[in-house]
Amino acid sequence: MKKFVKAILLSVAALAAGYLAISLPFNLFNTMSDRAMQGIFLGELIIYFVISLIFLVAHQRKKEEKMKAARRHLARREKIARVQSEWYDLAA
Repeated sequence: MKKFVKAILLSVAALAAGYLAISLPFNLFNTMSDRAMQGIFLGELIIYFVISLIFLVAHQRKKEEKMKAARRHLARREKIARVQSEWYDLAA
């Protein structure tokens, strides 16, 4: 349920951002000079680039956290196995 709500909110936000990004140049086309329109276009490109970098960094951090957790769990399992084998050696 939580993922479903998150997906809906993300879709609505993407639609709104897309609508604004597309409608802004068309609405301003007749009122702004060519130079100003180029500035807006470059600004949009920079914003898209920054947003994509944020998502990539967040994805990479999540991936690194999963790998770190997997290494920690593997080390824990190895330690438990070692302690159990030492315990069996002591008992024998």
